[in-house]
Parts: sequence; C-alpha cells; structure tokens
Amino acid sequence: MRKLAITPVRVSGAALIAVAVAMLLSAIVALVDGGGGAIGLLLSALIAASLGATLFFGSRVSPSADSALAFASVAWSWLAVSLVGAIPFLLTGVITWGRFDDAIFESISGFTCTGSTIFSDFSVIPQGVLFYRSLTQWLGGMGLVVLAVAVLPALGIGGLELIASEAPGPTADRLSLRVRDTARRLWILYGAATSVVAVALFVVGMSAFDAVTHAFTTVATGGFSPHADSIAHFDSFLIEIVIIGGMLYAGANFSIHWRALKEGPGAYGRVSEVRWYLWLIFGCFGLLVWINNGELGWFENVRESLFYAASLGSNTGFGSSNYVLWMPAAHVALLLLMLVGGMSGSTAGGMKVLRLQVIVRYSLRELRRARHPNAVIPIRLGRTTIEEQVAAKVVGFVLLYLGLIVAGGITLTGLGVEPVTAFSGAISAVGNVGPALGEAGPTSNFLSFPRSGRLILMVLMALGRLEVFPAMLMLVASIRGVGQIRRRAANHDFKAG
Repeated sequence: MRKLAITPVRVSGAALIAVAVAMLLSAIVALVDGGGGAIGLLLSALIAASLGATLFFGSRVSPSADSALAFASVAWSWLAVSLVGAIPFLLTGVITWGRFDDAIFESISGFTCTGSTIFSDFSVIPQGVLFYRSLTQWLGGMGLVVLAVAVLPALGIGGLELIASEAPGPTADRLSLRVRDTARRLWILYGAATSVVAVALFVVGMSAFDAVTHAFTTVATGGFSPHADSIAHFDSFLIEIVIIGGMLYAGANFSIHWRALKEGPGAYGRVSEVRWYLWLIFGCFGLLVWINNGELGWFENVRESLFYAASLGSNTGFGSSNYVLWMPAAHVALLLLMLVGGMSGSTAGGMKVLRLQVIVRYSLRELRRARHPNAVIPIRLGRTTIEEQVAAKVVGFVLLYLGLIVAGGITLTGLGVEPVTAFSGAISAVGNVGPALGEAGPTSNFLSFPRSGRLILMVLMALGRLEVFPAMLMLVASIRGVGQIRRRAANHDFKAG
C-alpha cells in the first residue's frame, strides 16, 4: 500500500487545525463564562481552521518521503502555530494591534511551554482567553506534530522522524512497532495524567476552571497561570503538594511512565536517569533549605524550597513566593536547576539530565585517562555503554547550549538590560523555564525587557524548545525542501511543456 509523504505545508495545516479546535473550545468556555472574548476566539478559530484546511487539503503529496522534509515540517509547523496562535490575543482586544509582537511573544511562550508573560493585570482578561492560553501549553507540551501523526493517519510515512524531531527530549522511544500507535499511547498517557491532576486540584480546593487550566500547564511543565501571583494566589499547601507531584511526574520520561504501567514501579529503578533526576531536585531542595535557614521560618523554608526545587527542576516555572529576595547562593542553586531541566522524553525543557550524566561521566573518564593515557575506559550509564560519537555530540550540544545563553545574555545587556536580569532571562528562555532573576522574577513580567530584547527571547525560546541541533538541521532542511519543491515544479512544467 502506497503511503503519503510528509510535507511541511501538509503538517503545518494539520497543526493549525488542532489549534483551531483549541480556539473553538476556548470560545465555548467564554460563552459559558459570559465574560467576553467569545466572538474574537470564534473568529480566530475560523481563520486558523481555514488556513489549516487550505494547507492540508490543498498541498501536493508524493509517494516518497524525505527526512529533510520531515525536519522542515516541524520548523514550519511551529512557525505557523506561533503566528496564528497570536490572533486570539489581538481579536479579543487583550493586546492591541500596535503591540502585535507582544501577542506573538505570548503565543511562542505558550507553545514552547516557557511560561514567560507580558501580562500583569489578569483580572481584565476574559476566562476564555486564559483557557486558550493554558491550552497552548498543553498542546505544545507533547507536541502538535505528534498529535497530527496520532490523529491524522493520512500523514503516513515520516511519522517516526517527526516524533524524534518534535517530542520533548533528545530521543523519542518507540512504544509500538507502529508509529501512530506510539503517538496515541503518548497522548493517552498525557491526557490521563492531565485528568488526574485536574481532579486532584479540584478535590483540594481549586475551582473547576482553575483546576483544569493549572492541570494543562502542570503536565505540560509550562507554568502559565490565570492569576498574576501564580500558585501563591491560593496560599494552600495541599494545592502545592498536588502541583509538585504533577511537575515531578511530567518532568520524567513518558516512555518510562508507560513501561511502569506495564511492568510495575520497578521500571523506574532500572533507569539511572530517574535516580539522577530525583537526586538533583531533592539535593537542591536540601541545599535551599540550608541556605535559607534563618532567613525564613522552618515551615515556610521547607515549603518554598521544595516547591521551587520541583518547579524549576522540571522547568515548569510556577511561583509560590518571590525567590528574588532569597540569598545570592540560593539563586545559584536555582540557576543550576534551570540549566539542567528534566529528563529526556519529558515535557520539560533545559539541557536534560541525561546530557548532564554523559558530561559528568565524560569528565571523570578524561581525568582517569590523564593518569593512564593508554587505558581504554568506556563511558557507562548504568549498564549502557555510551559510544564516543554520542558523547562527542553531547559535549557539542552543551557547548552550543551554553554559547546561546552567553550570546543572548550579552545581547540583552547591550540593549540596556541589567546584567543579572539579562543572563538569567537568557537561561530561562533557552531552558523554557519562564521566570528568571532580577527584574524578571516570578512576581514580575517580561515587559521589563525592551521590545527588541523580547524578540531575542522569542528566538531563544524557540531554539530551546526545538533543541539546538534539530533546529539547525531544520533550518538546513527547510532550505533543501524549498529547493526540492522548486526542482519538482520545474520538472513538472518541463514535462507538461
């Protein structure tokens, strides 16, 4: 049976159709709430659906697929949803057309699950728009392209390349021999986790609206909240415990979660990355408690330290207090959590714990080789031996990752941003964290950056979400894809002539 090839235009159309459904659901919420915004959301849904249907059904298909086109599909679909996803903010009037770039910033921050915002007064924003804002993160968490592969079988061949490029983390584990089954299982698990968190939040005291919107952004490790003071708005330890559990779960590898459902909890213990992930978060939790001892009351110290260790360790970015007021040593620990992020195959951003493992093992191996130059010392993670080529790629990725942060921080400083705010903002953007330090802390918004600075942050958020190497490959693939399309069109015209 001949399958259809993935093309950037076709996948972008599928992604826009998914976004249109999210806008329609948000319009229904706005109608039920009665607080306005329904017409703007409905018009946005019609625009997104029209564009999506035109791109999906109007694009040409081919019996052969190309991996370059698969990479390009991811790039163009993310660009498409980020631009079209800004329309509801403009048509509902929550952001004026003169600040259209702020609407794009909010959209990119949502779909990349960063959680940085330009909003300050949430009381004037209709609930339908706030619901849509949370949905952007839920869709972006597992990936719009994975959704497209799961729901639209017509995409056919190329799905595995799309999941590998799009799914959170360096790799996408195949849970089934069929790619569409893998995608469906990921989304079933993702949806089930969201439902559990929503019900738990409702039981411990949140309203239905708050429970659903926070469940969306907890499982997506996005951090958007319909309240300006985030989780601090509720001042409930029980709510924070549920949120912490959800963030820790979503920051771990979803493929391991699936195996744990089939094989039992012992599946977690067999993966060294799980141990490193938990040791990093709870180790920083203990460090924060020690640093803040004497600055905060003992219960407040434990409560806030645990919350932020989980929030920033999973790169979610929810806030329960203003950590900017903590000791500078605590800021260093928080920046470490922002840099590393969650596990590979999770919805979290950051460098990933797996890469940290490889870097540490690689460094220790080089120290041993300094004493024994002729020794053959493999790099091992548990029972797995890491090939030299893979280790070299990890080292290269980390250098590029840190280079992006340095370049972004220097550029933002050159634009007049205070250095601590600039460099922590770059770390937050590349790691898809949300809050930063200085003037961009958890109680502030990103209007503290100039308009040109927010443009830099948009680029860093996109590069961080798509990962540095895949993003560069997608740029090259997009150029190749355009060239292939032109050549095919030229050949078609020649034959027709």
